[in-house]
Amino acid sequence: MKQISDTDVISVGVDILPQTTPAKGGHYAVCVYDGTNKKIIQKYDKVNFQKLLEIIKSSQATYLASDNIYELVKNPSQIPKLCLQLLPTTKLVQVTGSPIHGFISLPRLMKQNGLDVSGKLSPLAAAEACAILSCRKLGYIIQPFEDETKIIVSRAKSKGPGGWSQKRYGRSMDTVVNQEAKKIERILIEQHFDFDKKTSRSKFGAQKVVFSVYTSIAEITKLIKRRRGELCQVNIFPVNKERVEFIPLSQQVKQKSSLRRLIVGIDPGLTVGVSIMNLNGRILKVKSIREASRGQVIREITRYGKPSLVCVDVYPYPAYVEKIASTLSARLYTPRSVMTVAEKNEIARKLAMQQGIVIHNAHQRDALASAYKGYMKFKGEFDNIEQKYRDEYDKAYRDEIKDHMVKGKSITESLTIINQSIEEEQPVIKEEAKTKMDSVISPDIDELSKKIEILREELEWERNKNTELYSELKNLEEKIENMQFRIDEGRTEYSEQIQREKAYIIKNNQISHFQERITQLETDIERSASLIEDLKRVAWLRGGKGWFPLKVIRKFSQEEIERTAENYSLGPGDVVLILDTTGGGGQTAEKLLSYKIKAIIGNIDQFSYNAKKKLIESQIPLVNPESVEILRIDEIAVMKEETMNKLIEEAQSETELIIAEKKETFLDSLIDEYRRERKRELAEYDDKVTRERKRNLSTHEDEENEG
Repeated sequence: MKQISDTDVISVGVDILPQTTPAKGGHYAVCVYDGTNKKIIQKYDKVNFQKLLEIIKSSQATYLASDNIYELVKNPSQIPKLCLQLLPTTKLVQVTGSPIHGFISLPRLMKQNGLDVSGKLSPLAAAEACAILSCRKLGYIIQPFEDETKIIVSRAKSKGPGGWSQKRYGRSMDTVVNQEAKKIERILIEQHFDFDKKTSRSKFGAQKVVFSVYTSIAEITKLIKRRRGELCQVNIFPVNKERVEFIPLSQQVKQKSSLRRLIVGIDPGLTVGVSIMNLNGRILKVKSIREASRGQVIREITRYGKPSLVCVDVYPYPAYVEKIASTLSARLYTPRSVMTVAEKNEIARKLAMQQGIVIHNAHQRDALASAYKGYMKFKGEFDNIEQKYRDEYDKAYRDEIKDHMVKGKSITESLTIINQSIEEEQPVIKEEAKTKMDSVISPDIDELSKKIEILREELEWERNKNTELYSELKNLEEKIENMQFRIDEGRTEYSEQIQREKAYIIKNNQISHFQERITQLETDIERSASLIEDLKRVAWLRGGKGWFPLKVIRKFSQEEIERTAENYSLGPGDVVLILDTTGGGGQTAEKLLSYKIKAIIGNIDQFSYNAKKKLIESQIPLVNPESVEILRIDEIAVMKEETMNKLIEEAQSETELIIAEKKETFLDSLIDEYRRERKRELAEYDDKVTRERKRNLSTHEDEENEG
């Protein structure tokens, strides 16, 4: 085989040999054709599928052409797999048509394009015809992939069940994954690719990084290669379309855009909310998609039509939404004021009642609220257009007018564009009508037979598609089971995480408590150290001559007296300092006197009457602290012995004087009492004598009267 230039257009035509099928390992006739120089490079009478792939790769084929794609695959679901086995630059072509555009038999196509058809076509002649026709830009490229490519950088293997080196091994893998992802990101930025990036971060790097690059896999594989290392792997694969598309090779098929116009609300985030409504305010779809790429959101939107307005409830616009609006050539809109949660809930409730929709989460609610706000912004203009042009233009054209108006054009400019579009379509419509009329007037038996063949192929296509959908249904059921299993695992993991978080919070609280306790103890230590210094000073003073220790009682109560006695051995000869002399009575005084103390220093005026009386009667000296120089630290106090003795003597003198005064007063009271008693007795005696005299006198008078 000759050397292939990069500018050469090489087509590999293929036709399956009789009595073989793709399901049972088909054999093929192959023709390699140079479309640039218009000559056959090589022919193969019989090759298997693996050899066919080798021929395609060695010839660096631009096209792999066939008259029936199902000669290469068993069903539509295998088309993406076949395309992945080809070179990224090799396109799969079906020369005889497509289910959408119609089919034509290979012999008829050959006749129309001046290729020799003599008798029944051999497989090799059919392969040659397919190769030549594809180089003439006849046929349809079979496109199973979106213009979106996933690049996944992840760990090459799991960490395993555990061991001494598990954490270190996992750390190494995460570091390498992060470094590799940065290299790929740098390449994508340098080449100006449009992409999104999602990272599953770990403590030491990244466990997994997913790039959604909005270009074909052919462009990506020129710069980035699939690879698997010891710690990291890079996988590259395209994103499948929902249905395989057939794209004309000639690019001369001009289709009128009849897509309905939409208003779309988007709530970006890890879970993306999407709300789609038409220009009449009818809600078509409300959906939320977890970890959705921009391509996935765009494909979901374009299933329903073409958006005129993309709405979001935040400002400034998120870059994610800006890129979606730019790709769809739609205007961006956000409400002037920020919507509250209550307002969003009210909008969702109202629309749910009016249109019977169900809102499942906050993402759907936010997307719906922003779309509704956008619709209400232009509702007045939409209603005017409907009323004014209902009879003049059909609904599609009225929606076009609304679309131009939303994007900033005036009504006059919009009408001019629509009228020009209608004028351009008229000749095409007339030509199509003429062609149909000619076909009716001059029926062709061969053409009818061909239509029957096409219908049979379409039926077979639909059957295969039905099989594919059934297979997809089974796969989805398996995915649901797997997801349910993952949800159960997730719940278990979530419960474990909650327990870990609870334990973490408890530990944090304990640490905080211990830190507070440490701070408190440090404060106590500082205070105790200061106290120790003071106590050393007091001890030094007590050990010196001329100082006398005092026993400190905080309050004049029986409990404090007992506590001081227990802690400081209160006993005979002790002098006590009472800080608070209020409260106690006679019994408290008796309690204190039971320890046979020598003297009391305290506020004498605050003692109760009974306590003071009891102490004075016991001849205990009472000294006011204001007149005494006392050195006190906590419950230890000292004073000069000389001063104390002097004050005690004075107190004793005062006490003796008080007692003497009381004794004198007592004697005076006794004498007065005796005198009062004697006067009373004398008065009683005088009264008795007087009564006796009166009685005797009365008796004497009575005797005289009788005599």
